[in-house]
Amino acid sequence: MKAVALISTGIDSPVAAYIMKKKGLEIIGLNLSSGDETAVKHICKKIGIKKLYTAFHTPILKEIKEKTDQDLICVLCKRMMYRIAEKIAKKEKASFIITGENLGQVASQTLDNLAVLSQATSLEILRPLLCFDKNEIIAIAKKIKTYELAQNIRCPFVPKHPATKASLERVQKQESKINIETAADAKPMQIK
Repeated sequence: MKAVALISTGIDSPVAAYIMKKKGLEIIGLNLSSGDETAVKHICKKIGIKKLYTAFHTPILKEIKEKTDQDLICVLCKRMMYRIAEKIAKKEKASFIITGENLGQVASQTLDNLAVLSQATSLEILRPLLCFDKNEIIAIAKKIKTYELAQNIRCPFVPKHPATKASLERVQKQESKINIETAADAKPMQIK
């Protein structure tokens, strides 16, 4: 079975992909980049991901920031990520999306928000780190040697006061203000 894993240069998502790869899933990476893919390629190599798609995500983020309620930026962004992952999954005949989401670690990852996020796709979303604490995740990242590759880059679009209890109705109303069909097209590359 195949899955598309959202892979960033952070600590969590490489660990999530690694855990699901160990469970026997074939993993296809997706990085929603702002430019340089060098670090994410190294991460994929470390965890054995052979195919990585990259998509330039900044234009849709700018549109979200300009046209929607600021407190929903993270939720709207992640829903767009899921839609891009679903496009790739259909192309690759993958059945799942894998994320490094961890309950309550950041505002978009509350139970309320995770429920709203899941409604953006018809695919099952696997969240293997959901109940891990940060120290457990860091320990695995160090073991698989992705921790030292992690980059502590704070997203410039994160609002000061992100929504922690987004409603699906409100999120869909805000999404009607943006062109969700113009989600970035992802380009595949082989990891060698």
